Amino acid sequence: MKQLSVCMPSNRGFQRSFRAIETALAFCEARDAVLIVSDNSRDAEKAAYWQGRSANLVYLADAPLEPNANGRNSFLPVETPFLMPMGDDDEILVRDDHAPIDLAALPANVMGVKPAVDLFLDGTDLSVPRVYDLGGETPGERLRQYIERNEGDNSTFYSIFRTEPYLSLREFFLTAHPTRGSYADWQMVMALVVAGKLLLDPSILFRYNVASWATPEAVETNAKNLYTLVGLPENFRDYNSLLRWMDLFVFSCRRGVVQTREALAELQAGELSDLLDLGLRIAVEKSGEGNPTLAEVAGKALKERNPTLKFLHCAGVLDCYQPGLKAKYIAFLKAAST
Repeated sequence: MKQLSVCMPSNRGFQRSFRAIETALAFCEARDAVLIVSDNSRDAEKAAYWQGRSANLVYLADAPLEPNANGRNSFLPVETPFLMPMGDDDEILVRDDHAPIDLAALPANVMGVKPAVDLFLDGTDLSVPRVYDLGGETPGERLRQYIERNEGDNSTFYSIFRTEPYLSLREFFLTAHPTRGSYADWQMVMALVVAGKLLLDPSILFRYNVASWATPEAVETNAKNLYTLVGLPENFRDYNSLLRWMDLFVFSCRRGVVQTREALAELQAGELSDLLDLGLRIAVEKSGEGNPTLAEVAGKALKERNPTLKFLHCAGVLDCYQPGLKAKYIAFLKAAST
């Protein structure tokens, strides 16, 4: 039985996506996995070349144009117990000098497998390794490991995850999240890490293309777009930390993410409360003396020791940036418990 599906939503044309699809298909043929390409490029040459190319390839032409819908489409054919998302400008390679991890033998407390990652930029010699596991014994320990080890990129997004919890979280995001913004990829990865260990598999090399983040100007523009394209204010640096930790708080509350009520209570009172406080302090610092209402509500949140009440005060801070966000985030938290 095949264990893994590599899921690639693709918008780039034939030439620009060729290397990504080529390496992914070679990987899947070597590992007896399935490559699913959901192609919304409307490139006839691309479809003609790849359709029917391999028994390990499921090629979905004329996929939905909206990015979230195309991503969702890439997961629909998955029948394997594990999946791995992949971008159509990245690369994945087999490293024969290492023995692969047997996915079928992973214990229940392991969420999946993290490949060795290499950050690269076409046309340059850039090669930055990201090689680490997230194997802490508790949800809080794994969360701290992720925060300490990610070094400013979310390449852990491109890991092998158990299919059921991954798709369940993604579906919850698409149906319940207040904005459905792509900035939440970070939060969803952290929620999966909270739910279980990610072991390092150095037999897989994932090459992550950082072209969209290659200059300070590109970082600022693309990061801002993640928020403004879903209707949030342009001063995203003021509130993005608070949003991130509030999303993670909600994702962590979902049934099955943290295995026991005691462990969830420990995570909420410890790491999650500390992170909410971090977001609050940044919001207060950025606003200066220009928003006394924000300072007052944030002050109440910082003093609050009950994690759920702290979250509700944080929702009030969000209303200072965009009226209505408080109600949306309270509804989001309620949806996590249903």
